[in-house]
Amino acid sequence: MNKKCLYFSENLSLEMLALAAENESLKKQLASLILKNIDLSRKVATTEQSLNKHISNHRSILMSAAKLRENKKKDEFIYYTGLNGEQFNIFFEFLVPQDNPFKMSRKVGSVDNLTMEDQLLLILMKLRQNYDFVHLGKLFGLSQQDTSTLFKNWIQYMFFRCGSISLWPHRDTIISMMPDAFKAAFPNTMAIIDGTELKIQRPSSMTRQSQCYSDYKSCNTLKGLVGIDPRGSVIFASMLFAGSISDKEISVQSGFFRTLEKLKQCGKIKEGDCIMVDKGFHISQEIKDLGLNLNIPSFAQKGVQLSEAEVHLTEKIARHRVHVERAIARIKKFKILSHRIDITLFTCINQVWAVCCFLSNLKGHLIK
Repeated sequence: MNKKCLYFSENLSLEMLALAAENESLKKQLASLILKNIDLSRKVATTEQSLNKHISNHRSILMSAAKLRENKKKDEFIYYTGLNGEQFNIFFEFLVPQDNPFKMSRKVGSVDNLTMEDQLLLILMKLRQNYDFVHLGKLFGLSQQDTSTLFKNWIQYMFFRCGSISLWPHRDTIISMMPDAFKAAFPNTMAIIDGTELKIQRPSSMTRQSQCYSDYKSCNTLKGLVGIDPRGSVIFASMLFAGSISDKEISVQSGFFRTLEKLKQCGKIKEGDCIMVDKGFHISQEIKDLGLNLNIPSFAQKGVQLSEAEVHLTEKIARHRVHVERAIARIKKFKILSHRIDITLFTCINQVWAVCCFLSNLKGHLIK
């Protein structure tokens, strides 16, 4: 009996050893298959990436600066960018003094197929016509994400380049170029300022909604301060503030008074020079403290009519102050500003605003 049990035990041990060896062999085979699967997955991913890159590199480009130049009868640059062909070329030479003036914030491989000139055309088309990124991507053979990345990188660079130019001329230049009618009425007035509002998508935060709500526009807005010279060129443009800000407060927070002080110190304006404003700008004391004067329409006291001289002065100011509104209207011809601004653009809207103000000056003087 003991011999039988011993024999059975030995056989059982041998079977267990065989099964253990077989199990170990199967584990090795499984590990080998897993490694092969990982290797195949990597090869498939590489192949897909290569194929996608190949497809991306061969997307048809429907729009380019060269194609716009093919139409000899009509300058198509004006419709798409707001600039004529010559102005576009001048602006491009100013922005791109070298082949690669800036680095992208992230790698965008499909952009390699676009020349710097066509990249600028894409940006100006977004500013002027406010095409969405999907449409622009199809026109230039890019994905929506790459188009958005390209726009935000270019607008930052354009803001830097345009901001490097001093827009406020010397007072002697302003006076020498001043229109005759303006010089006869206000010979010492160096600038006309006014505020403007841009409609925006309603913020999700109730606090932000309250800050950006404009009683004047009855919607959520951003507000900027614009200053022009007597010929209608933009010489000052503030950053954008919440729409609820007052005209006086935006004059303070925008740094306009600090700008006037610096201009006075360097001789671009001098004591006794004037700034023209609308009735809403209660900044008489601040301007007086700078040694300057204010041209502002007269205020009618309750129950007291304006004198004939005051009415005449108010009419003269209104006749010339209207040009700042015309300058602002020219800026808003860039539809990215005249349309309701999407919340996705909030991260770069100040740069967009500043660049559009700069571009409006390329169109020449408002008053001939």
